[in-house]
Amino acid sequence: MSGGPARPAGEAQPLPRGTRAWLRAAGIRPRRAWGQNFLVNARVAERIIDGWEIAPGTEVVEIGAGAGSLTLPLLARGLPVVAVERDPALCDLLRARATVECPGATLELREADILALDPASLGGGAARGARVLVGNLPYALTTAILLWAGRHREAFLWSAFMVQREYGERLLAEPGGAAYGSLSVWARIRYALNREILVRPASFWPIPKVDSLVVRLTPLPAPPVEVPTLELLERVVRAAFSERRKMLAQPLARALSLPRERVERALRISGVDPRKRAEACGLEDFAALTRALADDLG
Repeated sequence: MSGGPARPAGEAQPLPRGTRAWLRAAGIRPRRAWGQNFLVNARVAERIIDGWEIAPGTEVVEIGAGAGSLTLPLLARGLPVVAVERDPALCDLLRARATVECPGATLELREADILALDPASLGGGAARGARVLVGNLPYALTTAILLWAGRHREAFLWSAFMVQREYGERLLAEPGGAAYGSLSVWARIRYALNREILVRPASFWPIPKVDSLVVRLTPLPAPPVEVPTLELLERVVRAAFSERRKMLAQPLARALSLPRERVERALRISGVDPRKRAEACGLEDFAALTRALADDLG
């Protein structure tokens, strides 16, 4: 595939206007295997960025910059952007589009897979700590990217991702709801969460079958519960949710390969009601269970 659209030599070939026009001019079609759905509603992109209220001078690292639906409005606000995109054709398009629409803007374009990068290798022009992470995430890669962001959360003031609505609801869910699960706990022990903007399918090309949701994740200064390690807590959480409709003793004993009587003893020590199911347990319940089981799980 050739590079992005060239600047026309005269008025006979007007410049593309908008994301869809740039994609059409470059002959680029979405790669289904990569889960590409381009945000093509410029008003929605502006609303999303307005809601972020990014302070001047803050460096923005964008995952999956695509055709620049978010990149260009960010650059237009004078923000330095590090755009990470693994599709070479889209990198060519974005480079050409930024040159035309935001000449002189501070753009570092990296043709790479974000999962293979360390945040320390990106950008660097902004003051230490003045950096945020954003992206319209491919549905199929959402969990992998979220785990990457979680490992590197201290490198960013906050992260904001557009994800499939159902996935976003799972991130935001509280105990007792149908969407509440191990993903919800993973998020709540690391981040303060904020629901931002619901985006309808018609704002994308191709049009997906589901709504999308923008969720902001702000790193907590410390875990909100006391546990030996977060890894141990997450092991207990995954075990509890392995049979989410069962009372806690059975799934914990099976998934952790522990005698049932040892699990029942841990429930007594922790003060967690043995009749509870995982979907009714809050962070304190899981933390108490983790502390009570720590010696057995070593």
